[in-house]
Amino acid sequence: MGQTEKKNTEKRIQIYQSNDLVEAIYEDDLTATEHKIIRYAAGKIVKSPEHFPNVSFSVSEFIKAAGLSGNSYYGKVSKIAGELTKKRIMIKTESKVGWFPWFKGIVYEGGMVHIQFNEVIEPYLINLTEHGRYTKYDFPTIGSMQSPYTIRLFELLQQYGKIQKRTFKLDKLKEHLGVGDKYKQYGHFKSRVLLKAQEELNDINVLTFTFNEVKQGRRVDQIEFDIKIADPIPIEGNVKEAEIKKFLEEARPLLKQYGYEVPNRVVKTWTIYGIDELRYVLQDIHANNRSISRIDAYITTILKSRKNEFEKSAQQVHADDYLTKKRIIEFIQAQQGQGLTPKWMLLNDFVAHMEAYNYTKDEIEALFDNNMDYIVKSTRPH
Repeated sequence: MGQTEKKNTEKRIQIYQSNDLVEAIYEDDLTATEHKIIRYAAGKIVKSPEHFPNVSFSVSEFIKAAGLSGNSYYGKVSKIAGELTKKRIMIKTESKVGWFPWFKGIVYEGGMVHIQFNEVIEPYLINLTEHGRYTKYDFPTIGSMQSPYTIRLFELLQQYGKIQKRTFKLDKLKEHLGVGDKYKQYGHFKSRVLLKAQEELNDINVLTFTFNEVKQGRRVDQIEFDIKIADPIPIEGNVKEAEIKKFLEEARPLLKQYGYEVPNRVVKTWTIYGIDELRYVLQDIHANNRSISRIDAYITTILKSRKNEFEKSAQQVHADDYLTKKRIIEFIQAQQGQGLTPKWMLLNDFVAHMEAYNYTKDEIEALFDNNMDYIVKSTRPH
């Protein structure tokens, strides 16, 4: 199986929830990490419904799927294992109202999370496509969200994405978000929940919203949301979620430095070119004082053009995507002029070079095997 085929089989986790579950009222104020663990577990069980009510995953797998980084999540997950089974939601349908927790039990052991779902929740997660009343999204969409209220508001608005409008009584919205007794003053709720969620969702740019306050006398009684679902832009090549996140973290301040605002969904598509290419294009625009009306379209065009020129000169490099080819060429250029290097030493250096870009050991060895002759020939002194 080739690299492209192998990666395409590793489908990203999608979250499916019945609309009744999306509409649930949260008894407790959950953290963003708690929400993410619940959704990831739900996505895993939807992907393999025959395993219900049991699901297991590693913390490292969870972090990778969410596009997160850092070791702090191991401690957070360990703490959550002792808390999350106590926290309940209320699901209300036309015929009944019920309070129950998502999980019967959670065990954290050696970096692994073992979860047993509450059986009551099964009809709200599994076989939903047969009934049509469900909301879905890709799990990485909520991965970078810092506020738990952003996650909940995103789900509540995503459900009405096709209608593009949704109105809540203020008190009912607070119940759905799990705010509890926090932010009794509307001004605090607006700044710390609504505007924070608006800012986070604008950055992610999958779903965005504006809102209008409907008053009863001097008091805000309802919130009217206008919802916009962004058209997805496909990302070429085999780019990992962690790599997209890292590129965004570097690209956004770089664009800001040059005075440009480009939606994240567009910037993500530039990941395949690498941050050095984006930096080169921005420096060229600045140096030549170019006046450009559509900066995102211009940058995309130049990046594609430079990519096409590069690939003409890298036809002997065997890799599935442009960025990997570039990294192999970078390795060759770094090795040139260092004298005759044994193959085993070249392999060691190649492994170190590619591991810095988060390639797996199997991927690195396959790339070296497929390009060994070209690497040895290109690095051999003339």
